[in-house]
Amino acid sequence: MNVFQIDPIADARWLTFLENTPGASIFHHPVWFEVLRETYGYLPVCLAATEADSLVGVLPLMEVKSWFTGNRAVCLPFSDTCGALVKNGSALQALLRYSEELRKHRKWRYVEIKDSIASDNFRMTTHYKLHRISLVNDTEALFKTLKVTQIQQSIIKAQKLGVLVERRTDQEALRSFIYLNALTRRKHGVPPQPDSFFRNIAKKIFESGLGFIGTATLDGQIIATALFLHWNNTIIYKYSASDERARSAKASHAILWDAMKWGCEHGFTLFDLGRSDLTNEGLLQFKRGWGSQESDLIYVRHDANISNHASDSPEMLEHLKPLISAIPLPLLKLVGSKLYAHIG
Repeated sequence: MNVFQIDPIADARWLTFLENTPGASIFHHPVWFEVLRETYGYLPVCLAATEADSLVGVLPLMEVKSWFTGNRAVCLPFSDTCGALVKNGSALQALLRYSEELRKHRKWRYVEIKDSIASDNFRMTTHYKLHRISLVNDTEALFKTLKVTQIQQSIIKAQKLGVLVERRTDQEALRSFIYLNALTRRKHGVPPQPDSFFRNIAKKIFESGLGFIGTATLDGQIIATALFLHWNNTIIYKYSASDERARSAKASHAILWDAMKWGCEHGFTLFDLGRSDLTNEGLLQFKRGWGSQESDLIYVRHDANISNHASDSPEMLEHLKPLISAIPLPLLKLVGSKLYAHIG
């Protein structure tokens, strides 16, 4: 077994391997590395394993350098779930051993993998729930799997109110999403991500045909948005943002259902609702209402000795939420533009 570093952006073998390996997601794709590199300056330090000159496994890693939170390698920053892709167990163990040696050589505080793995040298740091929906060609049948009072009636209400849903990649939709995202994040006591993060998603991912923004318009004004990524038979519901009117109009429900229908019509087989904290019962119930399959999502670290939480977890800012909610939006956006590079 030979293990070496590989450039996931420049080396065509990376994408070719992904396309022929089950479990690969948009978070493994070269365009996602480009977004993270151009936004936060993280460098890919990915590993590949070969047998008889053929790739049998890859481990995506990016190096996060921070004077504030320390240097480390993460698989991958700002990705709900991402892990090694391997053909066999021997490849996985070889990749993990190499990452451990690389940690010592580069003096990383730890190596974090956002997926459950079997290794004595990696220990659990955070436990989430993951919700995914199996898509079918029959949207009427899919609709019947949704919880009647919680989801079906909300979708019908949005339709009756005249909520118009569109799938867009234009600059107006992007600006609306960025603005509503900042409002939503402040409401929840969390700084918004840098505008450049979403502009790079538009540039690298939307222009590659691998994502879109769902918008909900009422009375001529966009009141809710959601950002979706899609590749390899899977659609990922990555971010959602709205104003105060969207809640009563059930606009977010309308956007989500429209994206699910679009996925069914275009041959996608899985709809990923992302991770949820175990303590966020409201979000858990919302995702369960869509007929999703719930599973455990475990983050693990090698030499993890500084925290019980994942590096980009919102719990890091829990005690600051009341203060953050009161900060003027321009100042809060400035805070976010400086902060996020340190917590990836």
